[in-house]
Parts: sequence; C-alpha cells; structure tokens
Amino acid sequence: MENNEQKILNELEAARQFYTSGDYPKAIEIYTRLADLLKDEKENLAVILIELAWSYYQHQEYANAIGYLEKALQNGTLDQQQLFDCYRLIGFSLQMLNRRAEAISYLKKAVSMEIAETIKRFSYFELGKILFMEGQMMEAEHYFTAAQSLFSEQEKSYIIALAFYQGFISYFQKNYPQARQHFDFIIQHAEDNKIKASGYFGMAHLYYQEKKFPVVIDICEKIMRLDETFYDKESLGYFLCESYLHLKDWEHLESFFTELQTQYPDGRYQKEYPKFAEALKHRRPPQK
Repeated sequence: MENNEQKILNELEAARQFYTSGDYPKAIEIYTRLADLLKDEKENLAVILIELAWSYYQHQEYANAIGYLEKALQNGTLDQQQLFDCYRLIGFSLQMLNRRAEAISYLKKAVSMEIAETIKRFSYFELGKILFMEGQMMEAEHYFTAAQSLFSEQEKSYIIALAFYQGFISYFQKNYPQARQHFDFIIQHAEDNKIKASGYFGMAHLYYQEKKFPVVIDICEKIMRLDETFYDKESLGYFLCESYLHLKDWEHLESFFTELQTQYPDGRYQKEYPKFAEALKHRRPPQK
C-alpha cells in the first residue's frame, strides 16, 4: 500500500462494520471504492473482492456476487482458504439462482480444498440439500453424513434439518425404522412448533405406508395445529382424502376432496382425483 495506507485500513474497517450491522448497500459502496483503489495490488485486491462478493450475496444480488468472485479467482494469488470461500459462495449464489447443476459443481470444488473439515460443514450441508432436491439420494446422504459429525451442539437447527433430510432419504430407501428414528428426533428436540410439524410430517408418511389411517388423520390435524401455514398442505390434503376413503368416511372425504381439488386443480396428486370422485359418486344417489 502507498502513503494512504491508514486511510484505506480505516475504510476497510468501516466496510466490515457496515457488513456486520447489515447495512450491505453502504458496505458495497465502500468495498467498491477500495477495489478501484487497490486494482493494481493483487493480494490486497483479492480480499476486497471476496468481501465485496459476500456483501452482494447478503444483499441478495447473487449475479453480482458471482461476478466479483470470478474476478477474485482470476487474480492468481488465492490460498486454499480463499479458493474455498470463492467456490462455496459461487455455489450458494448459483443455488439461489436455481442453477443447481452449476451449484453442485462449485460446491464439490469447495469441499475438495485442503482446509479444516469443520470449515466445510455448511458446504457439505448445502451440497447434500441440493442433491436431495435433484433426487440424487445416495450422494446426498454421503454429504449429509459428512456434515453431521462437524456441527456443534450450539448449531442445533442444522442438526435437526439434517435429521429431516436423512429421515426422508431413509424413507425413500424403505428403511422405515431408521426414518422413524430421524423424525422422532425432530419431534423430541425441536423447540419451534413449525420445525416440530416437519417431524410429524415424516411420521405421517410412515403411518400412511403402514395403512394406519386413523393415526394419519390425527397426525395431519396435529401438523395444522402446530403450523397453520405448513409448507405442504397439498400432501396433507391428499393423506386425509386417502385416509377417509379407506375408512369410508364419506362426509369428510367429500369436504377435503372438494378443498384439495379447488386449491390444487393441477396438483401433484391430480391423477388420484378420479378415484375419489368415483368413490363419492357411488356412496349415495346423485343429488338433484
């Protein structure tokens, strides 16, 4: 740095304070100015570019974050930790832009870096989550398992989230006892009702698979009591319709099927709608 070194250090400290306080636009403004001032100082510029990218990421400007990280990667002076930061943040940003295949590629680069395993835990978790959403269950399980041993007891929300994903991986693999253990762990340890509801949602799948329809109904109702804005009401509606159909509870089937069909006319379970309609049609004469 030149004679204005102290001024630049002061600016950098200010940018970091704005970032920490959540004033990302102000942090971006200062980091951008610093990046221009240090454009000819490769090692110092790399740090600024990465921190600028984090500011853009937190401000949900993911394309800008990727752009500055790519500039940092072109710098040629990055160490293993800085390479890790660039790869993982590009991966996180691509995930937010719904570019999952690219996100997977960058996150795999991140976790291949020679740094402490503990530092990789969030990248392992996000990589597993994306692979889970892509239906690549076996590979997702590998990264979730790697992440699980790295989270501390203070990071309970991640431990519970891992149990959710691992529970459904076990369910899809038809390892129902193990799935039950994961879902029961969520129910026993979640302190938030919304999170607890997700554990019961897993249990609903298990009891539905076991054809214990009265229990399925009870669990679906419990989920709605715990979380009125539950993220997958469509599946709850389907479970209830199937349960009332098997129990020949026509009144409740008609009520819930009408709501399911109205709310989700082109939903994931629409191929089952004719079955419900046919059952209701023959339980009594058509109304005039």
